[in-house]
Amino acid sequence: MKKKLQIILFIAGSILLVSFLTRPAATPEEAIKAQYQQGLLHLLQETKGLQLAIEKDEPQKNIQARFFSARMAYKEVEVWLAYYFELDVNKLNGLPTNFIEEEDPTAYQQPQGFQVIESFLYPQYNQKDKANLLHTLTVMITVLEGLSDNLGIFNPENYAVDAAMESLYRVITLGITGFDSPLAQYSMPEAASSLRSVSFVLSIYKPALSAAGTTNYNQMNALLANAEAYLLQHQDFAPFNRAFFISEYINPLCALLGKARLKAGFAENPTHHSLISRTGSLFDAKSLRAAIYSYDDTTSDARVQLGRKIFFEPLLSANGKRSCASCHQPARAFTDGLPRALQMDEHSQLPRNTPGLWNAALQMNFFYDSRQHRLDDVVLEVLSNEREMNNAANNAVSRLQQTPGYKSLYKKAYPGAGDSISSKLIANAVTLYLRTLVSYNARFDKYMRGQKDQLSTQELQGFNLFAGKAKCATCHYLPLFNGSKPPGFYYQESEVIGVPANANLQKPVLDTDPGRISSLPQDFMDHAFKTPTLRNIALTAPYMHNGVFSTLTEVINFYDQGGGQGIGLHVPNQTLPAEKLQLTPKEKQALEAFLHTLTDTTALRKL
Repeated sequence: MKKKLQIILFIAGSILLVSFLTRPAATPEEAIKAQYQQGLLHLLQETKGLQLAIEKDEPQKNIQARFFSARMAYKEVEVWLAYYFELDVNKLNGLPTNFIEEEDPTAYQQPQGFQVIESFLYPQYNQKDKANLLHTLTVMITVLEGLSDNLGIFNPENYAVDAAMESLYRVITLGITGFDSPLAQYSMPEAASSLRSVSFVLSIYKPALSAAGTTNYNQMNALLANAEAYLLQHQDFAPFNRAFFISEYINPLCALLGKARLKAGFAENPTHHSLISRTGSLFDAKSLRAAIYSYDDTTSDARVQLGRKIFFEPLLSANGKRSCASCHQPARAFTDGLPRALQMDEHSQLPRNTPGLWNAALQMNFFYDSRQHRLDDVVLEVLSNEREMNNAANNAVSRLQQTPGYKSLYKKAYPGAGDSISSKLIANAVTLYLRTLVSYNARFDKYMRGQKDQLSTQELQGFNLFAGKAKCATCHYLPLFNGSKPPGFYYQESEVIGVPANANLQKPVLDTDPGRISSLPQDFMDHAFKTPTLRNIALTAPYMHNGVFSTLTEVINFYDQGGGQGIGLHVPNQTLPAEKLQLTPKEKQALEAFLHTLTDTTALRKL
């Protein structure tokens, strides 16, 4: 079967390449438009073929084969659809669950596209789903026909290389992790199909790259060919060596392409905002835009130092005893080590666990229910909360105004702000301090940057499990290990995993915290919580929004059982797959060992 798939994919790829490389000379833009047109028509044809097979009640193996062909056709043209037609692509390859766009929380997307179809066809096709299947396909075909009728609106301009780089990022983060093909597990041949599209882009821009003095075209081409060959030779999902594939092929390719595009003048699309610049390896520290959510803030050492002093200042609280650092302790990765945070009275509990602050600056939504979207507003809300600091911002400012030393620090930080300390600028200073807490230099990062001695064999196995069989990376996306969905990484998703109120998985009780539905009243947000970062996770026990699990071992066991549904709780809207992961004891140990490689608090030493 594997050999047959390789032959089919090779022939399909060869036909596409030959059709474009043997045609009369055309401009790169014309070649791209032609490839897009042919790819789109091929996708439409294959999707209609799948529809016909279902209508005719063909055997399951025929229908699944048709599905595979349609998926391969989609991957051939995804480089353009995902980059230039974001709204349409969600109807072709959207999530199999309801989905919210943070920019417009009132407008949500219903499940639609290939991932929905996959859920009907795998592991077994039930003809009871025929009507729903055909409806999903009808919507997809309508979208594809609309795109086919409006080919003139596709204008690749000067961003084709940017789209190719984004496609490489997509292969790493959504392709080989199983995000795009969670049940059928066609991840490797699909990724190979995506790489062929990247090969096409490089081939048509070879003259421009060469003219700019770029001498690494052949090296990039070889990396692409070797990466595709590796994917086709190792198509089994679970044992696939993702650490090797990424570090040996995709990271070097991205680094070379990043340099080549800069020399040749191929710009990033300014309308495609991304937390990680598409100028090199996805794991390159220089690619991280840590200030992307700084809005109009202007940072300076004086402001950061003022913010740090205020962060540790107990006068912010009503009783003069509690500072931000009382609950967000640096030694605990800015958590407090408690299942749930304590109220001002120091014995009553708050509803939720204290979240860490590392990489808070790399987010655009905050708190477990994502109710805030600016760090400044988070600071002001906590100051005013009667159970946390119980000291409205103006009261806190009044105390600072009367405390020796603060006026001079404030004037130095904000020289044009006048003599009166402003609550808005105090919140701003704390926010600027928080923006220094960037964790992106862990042992895992160093490994991905070429230091192969940083991870042990067990830790590498753990990473391959994390991004493969254990399915962790389908929610905790690489490389940030939080819910910031690639390739833009511009907001953090919420998930429903069915967290229990007790740690006994044999007799579980569902936690009563409603989660995000309290701030976003949609039924599918019941018990939904923001997916937090796993960076510095080894320092932040206990875990989950309610602190129910004391150890990482307990957390892994919970996920291994399939979350709330898997342990028997009624969680009808659970977004986590309820199937058991079937992790062995050694695999669980390897996974936990890998999580420890995400520890990095070096940014504290700079202050």
